[in-house]
Amino acid sequence: MALYHLSVKAVSRGGGRSAVACAAYRQAEALHDERTGQTHDYERKRGVEARLLLMPDGAGGWATMAGETWTAERERLWNAAEAAERRKDARVAREYELALPHELDAASRRRLVEVFAGELAGRFGVAVDAAIHAPGREGDGRNWHAHVLTTTRKATSEGLGEKAAIELSDTARSKLGLGSGAAEIEGLREVWGALVNRELERAQVAERVDHRSYARRGRGEQATQHLGPAASSLERKAARLARQGAPESAPESAGSREVPEAAPALVDPSRVAPASPSASPPAADHGPERARTAPERLATTRGREPYPEPSQAAVRPSAGVYGAGADPATRIGRRNAEIEEHNRALQVARAALEVAQRVLERLERGRRWAVGVVRGVGERIATEREERAREAERQRQEQELARREEVARQDAARRAEQERVQRAEVARRTTQEQRDAARQVWRKIEDAGRSARDREAERARQRQERDSQAPRHRGPSLGM
Repeated sequence: MALYHLSVKAVSRGGGRSAVACAAYRQAEALHDERTGQTHDYERKRGVEARLLLMPDGAGGWATMAGETWTAERERLWNAAEAAERRKDARVAREYELALPHELDAASRRRLVEVFAGELAGRFGVAVDAAIHAPGREGDGRNWHAHVLTTTRKATSEGLGEKAAIELSDTARSKLGLGSGAAEIEGLREVWGALVNRELERAQVAERVDHRSYARRGRGEQATQHLGPAASSLERKAARLARQGAPESAPESAGSREVPEAAPALVDPSRVAPASPSASPPAADHGPERARTAPERLATTRGREPYPEPSQAAVRPSAGVYGAGADPATRIGRRNAEIEEHNRALQVARAALEVAQRVLERLERGRRWAVGVVRGVGERIATEREERAREAERQRQEQELARREEVARQDAARRAEQERVQRAEVARRTTQEQRDAARQVWRKIEDAGRSARDREAERARQRQERDSQAPRHRGPSLGM
């Protein structure tokens, strides 16, 4: 499975280290250190799959970085990094050690390292020198990894300038409005995890990595302790003796000393004494950065190449850390073996729990399916019942509407009949009133005529009376 690993180390003169030596060992090249006058030659070293030298934007004056100028530019770069520092305990480089998923192919591994190197160059403005290492011949065949060296100063067109932001103290970073250095490293760890997961997804690998520790993720596994170069050398030696059938006490009888459990995890390779002639040369992943002279580099063993390239068939995942049948030779190794056994037990238990959870999930899906079927049947029945109820309600409403329309029609007819009767009654009343008015008019006319006749008769009577009374009071005739 894909494992996450990103460690950040400082290359400091205070530890007796040199940026030129580090670059020469990681890149398996011969580089001359102008400060010490020493040539660090590791051209016989095997296992470097790819080399990469990147400069940030604006550092175009450093030449082409291609073809035969690779070694020259690398030597020039790291000598400039050494010359830029004056303190005897100065930090001259920073190294990022990256674990590459063994599920990826060579192109994916190179692309992954290139993107991360470009992130470092763009974020901090530093020069980046990366090397991809194949698994060691005596180690785990899945141990593909990369070493990424960066300068501590920004790379400009005029050379190395001021210190990069990641090299500043937390106080200086806070004045620039930046977070702590630890937070910066945590951000880089998260970026690396995201890049690895993107490549795994592109390669259609189901595994994913997480930059957080076991404790932060709430898992029960324990982290193993880094062996370091010295303890790793003892473990490899014990593995070789175990494969050769030597007794278990062979590492002790051979004069090797067990590394104390409290020994620091990171031992400076440049200060470790070289192994005995019977020991194998350093593996491709770790080893001392000891300079070799030119005659030593040209020496051969019985006419053969001293460091033959292992075949692809030999590069396979081993049963243990350093090979099948090899017991740990140090207390740290034994402790790591116990932790790995404990972690494997936890992983088996977790896998069984995941299987049980998947079974429960399938059962739950089956239950949900059955419930869904029953619910679907019930919903169909309820739907049909609702449709029937709606149809009955619709019919009832139609009947009620028809009844209301009939009632309205009857009401309208009744009102029409009432209006006709009322109109007839009004007409009758109007005719009667007209007749009564006409009678009254005729009556008045008759009364008026009668009154006129009576008055006329009275006047005639009065005239007669006057006429009858006139002779008795007539005077003498005027003719007399």
